[in-house]
Amino acid sequence: MKNRKPQKSDILKKDIIRGGVNMSRILVVDDDKKILEIINEVLLREGYDIETKEYIENITIEEFEGFDLILLDVMLPVFDGFEILKKIKCIISCPVIFLSAKSSEEAKVRGLMEGADDYITKPFSIKELVARIKVALRRKSNVKENKVVVDGLVFDLDTSSIMLENDIVMLTKNEFRICKILIQNQGQTFSKDMLYDYLYDLDADTQLRTITEYVYSIRKKFKQFGKDPIKTIWGIGYRWCTS
Repeated sequence: MKNRKPQKSDILKKDIIRGGVNMSRILVVDDDKKILEIINEVLLREGYDIETKEYIENITIEEFEGFDLILLDVMLPVFDGFEILKKIKCIISCPVIFLSAKSSEEAKVRGLMEGADDYITKPFSIKELVARIKVALRRKSNVKENKVVVDGLVFDLDTSSIMLENDIVMLTKNEFRICKILIQNQGQTFSKDMLYDYLYDLDADTQLRTITEYVYSIRKKFKQFGKDPIKTIWGIGYRWCTS
């Protein structure tokens, strides 16, 4: 069995020309090909950027990052929807809506308790589906985004922590702050002086070389996970580099 490849259509191009595109990215996971085709066509017409999959073979950050909303079937081969949400809810911040033929109160309660933002039973009305998606996206836009996912790493700005899969990269407060400013300004190079001024007050007596020591420590900790995200721009400073 192969994952269904992302589907696009000329409808999206027409919507772009009309200027009515939402351009929110939505992932739809359902093993029913007919349902995937219907949802894909309807949401493209609504102006969304859609990716569809018939199942999830490996639950990794890369499978789920970059989406604004996920529509997830409950009864799936390999991993069911409950298992998937349980493993990804700590690494994503977008809304998740369950689609399921299980209409019992117990199933609905379990889905919501697992962390889903909504639960839609099959068969469902297309108008209702679109309305619920819009509500979930509108709710998301009103909530401050405190998680950033880059290159498989999850930056939680609330807890000042960085996660990779289910592992936490153990950083000190200042190490996290260096990573934070670099990740929020990707492509920009920061000199040691700039990082020093960001970390310390004007009257601080900390040595400038501590910045080099912090970067060395950060690299050492990331290398345990096969990552080396901070690039040295010789004679200038440091830059966050995605692989």
